[in-house]
Amino acid sequence: MAEILRMPHRRGIADNDARGQLFQDIICAYHIMDLLGQPSGMGSHLTARLPGADTFLFHVHNFGFGEVTPELVHEADFDLNVLTGDVAVNPTLHIHTRMYLARPDVTCIVHTHAKHVSALSAIGQNLEPVTQSACRLHDDCVFFDEDDGVALGLGPGETIARALGHRSALVLKNHGLLTVGKSIAEAVVLADCMETQAEIQLLAMAAGKLDLPTVEGRERTKEYLRSEKMVGRAWSFMMRRLARERPEVLEM
Repeated sequence: MAEILRMPHRRGIADNDARGQLFQDIICAYHIMDLLGQPSGMGSHLTARLPGADTFLFHVHNFGFGEVTPELVHEADFDLNVLTGDVAVNPTLHIHTRMYLARPDVTCIVHTHAKHVSALSAIGQNLEPVTQSACRLHDDCVFFDEDDGVALGLGPGETIARALGHRSALVLKNHGLLTVGKSIAEAVVLADCMETQAEIQLLAMAAGKLDLPTVEGRERTKEYLRSEKMVGRAWSFMMRRLARERPEVLEM
């Protein structure tokens, strides 16, 4: 029997409307990140690449994730030219454009100033696989301390993209987190993982020396939790919460 993911009902989008589905998913993602308590507004951003194009969706600069409605989501090219209206685009989004250019596999990028990841970064610590859930990012998270200023222009974006390489996550020193995914769901699930596991790691470090799972255990757990099936389950769980707490978003 096929697995039932129990996704909540949403406004209907045609199966062949990839742009419409991406547009709907990114609006849900903004509100899910807001429900998860990750700070947004001027400093945080979540974008999604348009299928088969060198353009991406973004939300208007200076609006929080929890404020996003369809009229606040626009399309820009990789030179940060807005293609769908006269709106403000975050000037630091070359972090995203350089990653999209370097990583054809990446569909979504999330950056927030999540509290516990920011605290961990401020003491010079990378995220460690302290629990099974944290093993999602085993050998897949980079500590970035090459530049701790505002990432304006192409240079900082290119530096961050090089630092990320083929991996999925960055702890940005004195700054926050960044995740990439081959889907919106994956990037959001990884961002949530980083913040929840950073809190656990800080608690564990305050209590004593970290005792990490074996490498074999980490690899086996990562393979399971990063599978398409398990990412789908985590995303559907988040979507059900969104349906309970902000049902109006699913009809946008």
